[in-house]
Amino acid sequence: MPAPITITRIRLPLANAYLVQGECAILVDTGAPGDANRILQALRRAGVTPADLRLILLTHGHGDHVGAANELAAASGAPLALHRADDAMTRSGRNVLGALTGLEARLITPFVDKPFPPVAASLIFDGALDLTPYGVAGRVIPTPGHTPGSISLLFDSGDAIVGDLLMGGRLGGALSASRPQLHYYVQDFAQLHASMETILAAQHRRLFVGHGGPLAADDVRQWWRSGASAQVVARCVPTRA
Repeated sequence: MPAPITITRIRLPLANAYLVQGECAILVDTGAPGDANRILQALRRAGVTPADLRLILLTHGHGDHVGAANELAAASGAPLALHRADDAMTRSGRNVLGALTGLEARLITPFVDKPFPPVAASLIFDGALDLTPYGVAGRVIPTPGHTPGSISLLFDSGDAIVGDLLMGGRLGGALSASRPQLHYYVQDFAQLHASMETILAAQHRRLFVGHGGPLAADDVRQWWRSGASAQVVARCVPTRA
């Protein structure tokens, strides 16, 4: 039988990273520029050395998730994986944010939309990605919407990491971290809607997100069905004057 999956959240100033351990260990996301030492310290506390990492997987190409990728890839020697649709963004070192979903997004944008060191992933993929060769019982699926190349990790344990498909709470998860919310930025609302339906259909118990969380899947389903889905659908087609 595959080894049980353990997910350790690494809380960073702007976003979460995750250490996932099964037969081997992988790192999901790398925080913002300057977060490498925080992540390395978290690995050490978990008894994991950089050389133990079999893969570094980026859930999407924004700077608060890829900012320390170059340092961590160099320290570990692990392949750095990214969906092809976000490759141009990470290579440019500039965020592409999309539509703002509320006033809070407008207020924080000047503080979070910063250049980051360009990242050239060594493993570019287009569709699903099997994590079994990296020692983890699970798979990666595309879940675009927040960005074109956003992905989610679905584990046989019943947990999932969904990146910035949605988030927990307000102020980047500082308040009400377990309450589901739309992320501040969405590049394609129709894709986001489809991706949310895909994740809910997978029937996982917990969703680990890029900000705040974790979220109980039942809470996410109730939030989605009670109004969030309709809100997203309303944004899929621009309102005519």
